[in-house]
Amino acid sequence: MLKENAVATLAPASARARSMPRSAIREIMALAAEQTDVIHLEVGEPDASTPGHIIEGAFEAARAGWTKYSPNSGLPALRQMIAERSSKRWGVEVGSNQVVVTTGAIGALYTSIVTVVDAGDEVLIPDPGWPNYESIAHLIGATAVHYALPAQNGFLPDPDEIASRITDRTKAILLNTPGNPTGAVFPRELMARLVKIARDRGLYLISDEIYEDIVFEREHVSVGSFGVGPNVFVISGFSKTYAMTGWRLGWLVCPPDLASVAIGLQEPLTSCASTISQKAGEAALCGPPDCVAQFREMFRRRRDILTDVFKNNALLPMVPEGAFYALVDISRTGLRSLDFAKRFLLERKVATVPGITFGPSCDRFVRVAFTISDESLREGLQRLRDYIEKRS
Repeated sequence: MLKENAVATLAPASARARSMPRSAIREIMALAAEQTDVIHLEVGEPDASTPGHIIEGAFEAARAGWTKYSPNSGLPALRQMIAERSSKRWGVEVGSNQVVVTTGAIGALYTSIVTVVDAGDEVLIPDPGWPNYESIAHLIGATAVHYALPAQNGFLPDPDEIASRITDRTKAILLNTPGNPTGAVFPRELMARLVKIARDRGLYLISDEIYEDIVFEREHVSVGSFGVGPNVFVISGFSKTYAMTGWRLGWLVCPPDLASVAIGLQEPLTSCASTISQKAGEAALCGPPDCVAQFREMFRRRRDILTDVFKNNALLPMVPEGAFYALVDISRTGLRSLDFAKRFLLERKVATVPGITFGPSCDRFVRVAFTISDESLREGLQRLRDYIEKRS
């Protein structure tokens, strides 16, 4: 028994939570917040405001009383709109019962992984790839196994290399096209081979397609266009397409037999996505589509500023084909990416993301996002080019 007034030793906090891999993006953002007059090339968020008709749709819904919980799966009308959108784009039949509306695309990503992956399983993830893929695997006790996206191959994976990574513990392959941080867009032939590998090996295929509407030259080929069979999950959302990052609204298209499992997971995770945000999503999908094309052309113009600044040198290994990111090669400076990003920020007042946060193969790069005004973008990129060349 404890002596009177004695205090018991508190048990340690979760070891799994404390050991979760941390993203260097937040470290750079925190450092940048301490500086003045910083040019921000680190933030993966459209600088445009949410279009007016979407905001007005949300206001009208609030006035009409749409301020209660929605079903775990989302509002029926929005699920139907997403199903019809997917069916039209993919040329396959998608039922609204396969759609789960989530709190951001990250909610869809987490849901899809938790639906099929157990502790001890392996998940194949891209390197370079968004760090949250590995973080989610870690939190559920799974093992993230990297497959390569080589710069010399345009940051596209080799299907044979992916197949060689499969073991008897592998449960799922995670894809991301258009890619963050690479800007690569997977061609149809590659997607077809990856779909076949997953089917032949009895694996789930989880495709993160949040940047699907920001494609410049190639067509966006969704995994869903090969059929949403018993092993396919497709993730997308409103954040990038409609400049709705703060609305936190995404969706997941599930295999028919697993949709009820994914829906059930919403209750302990978030209960449901914001009802007001869902009504804004309805306004986005049924409203004029002009804003989507306008945003895409804005990012295309800024992509072209990027290529203009880095022309005639080897610092840009690939011209981005989609999304709004690029990897810039810093290897000639002799610095690791985190050290480079910190020094560059402090010395030249420009924030970039260290490549190491996207995977072990990416430490010779920094990521830039072309999501700021044209003038600031050109200035920040020119400072980056000059800094690399002077330290070479």
